[in-house]
Amino acid sequence: MSYQYRQGSQEYSSRNGSASEGTPILMGGGRVRSYSSTRASSYDPNDLAYRDKRKTRCVVASTITASFLALLLCGKALISPSPLDLPPAVPATAGQETNKHFNPNQNPSEPTSKLVKKLYDNLGRFIVEDFDTKPTFSDFLSGVAGIYGKPMWSFYVNRGQGIASFGVESKDFPFMEFNSANKAYQNTALLGFRTFIQGTRATHSFLSEPFSNTRTRFSVGTLQESILSMLPKRFMYVGHNEMQIRETDLMNKLETNVTYFVLPEEDFGALVRRTTIKNLDSQEPLTISVLDGLARMEPAGGKINGALKNIGRTLEGFMGVYQSRKDSLTMPFYRMSEEPADNASVKIQTRGHYCLAFVEKSSGDNSPLVPIVYDTSKVFGEDTMLLRPIMLGTKSIADIISEPQYGFATTSSAFAAADSITLQPGGSATITSFYGRADDIMDVPSIAQRITATGFVQYKQTRAREIGDQITMGVETKTANDAFNMHVAQMYMDNSLRG
Repeated sequence: MSYQYRQGSQEYSSRNGSASEGTPILMGGGRVRSYSSTRASSYDPNDLAYRDKRKTRCVVASTITASFLALLLCGKALISPSPLDLPPAVPATAGQETNKHFNPNQNPSEPTSKLVKKLYDNLGRFIVEDFDTKPTFSDFLSGVAGIYGKPMWSFYVNRGQGIASFGVESKDFPFMEFNSANKAYQNTALLGFRTFIQGTRATHSFLSEPFSNTRTRFSVGTLQESILSMLPKRFMYVGHNEMQIRETDLMNKLETNVTYFVLPEEDFGALVRRTTIKNLDSQEPLTISVLDGLARMEPAGGKINGALKNIGRTLEGFMGVYQSRKDSLTMPFYRMSEEPADNASVKIQTRGHYCLAFVEKSSGDNSPLVPIVYDTSKVFGEDTMLLRPIMLGTKSIADIISEPQYGFATTSSAFAAADSITLQPGGSATITSFYGRADDIMDVPSIAQRITATGFVQYKQTRAREIGDQITMGVETKTANDAFNMHVAQMYMDNSLRG
């Protein structure tokens, strides 16, 4: 096995049996270690410490072997596929053909093996069918951003659109208020990421919210088949360093894919969200206007998570949304006027959270940024529960963008507004959003210039997958049981990050 990796002007390589002493070798997760040889003859077999060490190794080896055999024996019984057919696992996003696991000649819906066809897709991602009807579970994205990147933490659950909270450093610095899992299961569908689509076909118009909890397939045993067919089908795909959700809505002939990953190998951190909307009608085009983003976006202002729970309304008096460019809605900067600390000194807040979004282009110059709707009342009106987008029933998204917005002394939203996108039969469009923190408001335009370059997002998503693979390559396992192989890799990833 050989492996090469280039970072800037340095190239590291290793080949089994060919490394010489002092040669730098790239380890899992991008660590570089120097190879050095140790002679076996330096050990004395009569030495007690050496014998104890050998005994310990034998015990560990025996334990691992026994565990391995037990898993193989019971694995088939535990994960035997159900008689139901596996729904197709679509490719995550455009550009994934650059991933080393993706074969462009292979059907993306083809499972990795017959034994685990209900568990994994061909990218090695765990599949959860009808994820929002299953017993609740929660997890964190790996948050691995490479050697030179800035990681972010992301907490997700199997409700709503997945992400329940994310931020930098610790839970004290959230973009979304951090709540424990029991509360996240209740709040995520309303206070987290939301998508609203105003669609127009030749014969009719409609307003749709993908992944809405009002159309979840809960307890379908008593529902008639005709009613069940009107409810969308949903899946979740969990990878080493990404998470995707998918909804197929046959009633509106729409398919919505949302993929999350942490931006790797950049000097600015961000959570990246890619929302792909596809027209499933094979004959009729579709024109859509979309609001896609966060229902509640917290500003930067020091350690605020505890204060959000105890003095949340008081805290809103410090909040504000500023613009990096005058008379523009494309670069909002969410920050407090000062840190709300209980001391005699006043610390002016300069850091802030940004939200940048654009519709991806396949070629040409940089994609233009789309406006951000940060005034929550422009979407939900007086519905303070944020249950229904009342204003979208009477106004178009173009009308909302043209109206003045107010973002001070209140908790704001962060919805990317894409207006009048025409999808041909079978066509799709992808709206990409970056949520991150900048040290100064003047840093945002340079960040926007970089992320909107054609192909930037696709490349970074590929790198995020590769970095996860680099970390787990040291325990790459090849057995007849693919579930066991992937379990080993995921456990190694989890325990490596946990420390």
